[in-house]
Amino acid sequence: MSIELPEAYLLAEQMNEELIEKQIGSYDLKNYERLQKIGFLNRNINEFDLLVDRKIISILSRGNLIRVVLDKEINLLIGPEYGGIISYHKDKNNLPEKFHLRINFTDETILTIRLKGMGLIYTIKDKELEHSYLYKRDFSDVLSPLEENFTPNHFSELLKGLNRGIKSILVGKDAILVGLSNSAFQDIIYRAKLYPKTKGSNLSEQQKKRLFDSIKTVVNERIRLGGKFQFVDLYGKKGQYIPAMGPNMKAATCVNCDSVIEKLSVGGGQVYYCPHCQAE
Repeated sequence: MSIELPEAYLLAEQMNEELIEKQIGSYDLKNYERLQKIGFLNRNINEFDLLVDRKIISILSRGNLIRVVLDKEINLLIGPEYGGIISYHKDKNNLPEKFHLRINFTDETILTIRLKGMGLIYTIKDKELEHSYLYKRDFSDVLSPLEENFTPNHFSELLKGLNRGIKSILVGKDAILVGLSNSAFQDIIYRAKLYPKTKGSNLSEQQKKRLFDSIKTVVNERIRLGGKFQFVDLYGKKGQYIPAMGPNMKAATCVNCDSVIEKLSVGGGQVYYCPHCQAE
């Protein structure tokens, strides 16, 4: 399961509650070679030595990325956007056998990080952050649905003149928002009653407002309910949010009209939708 903006936000909030002022005593890396080969982990493993003896100052999240800020201008970037588990352990009992990075704090608490797909675990200095693609993508001037300037008027202005599909508008490298992927997209446009291949420039003001409201609803409800139902938080608790639309609706019928859910190829991925509620 992809970890999108709501789940990254939840993890960062929990990490802030548990990890501030903790000092790193040591670390362990395990089964990291594949990640390293494709550039999702430091090429030079010794760069993780920068973490040792450092204290955690703050944990920030934006988009799908979590930034752990340490003293001496050191950072740990964690981007489990294609699935991952970040867990906090108060002692050495019941530690997971599988992890990619294990951080051992001087107070004998432990943080383990495991990516289940593509993602990022990277130790990096402040002055090098500008060279990190994921950092530049998420900690940027691209609008976040969690920020105060995400308003109906601002969103409507951003949509003006965008003669491309709403998926590319909301998801991917050219998106006008950070932190949403195909999973959230299906849920959002179903709630907004929009056909998956609708172009941004064809949206009426009423449709733009429905789309805005749907984004706010999906993001806020996923946070309120502890993330999507496949997500596991810092303490091992599963999320309670079940999307209204997505692969979970395969072979099902629409709860609003009883139409059979269909699948459509959109923007390089599969999108589930209701052919009646989301008609062209």
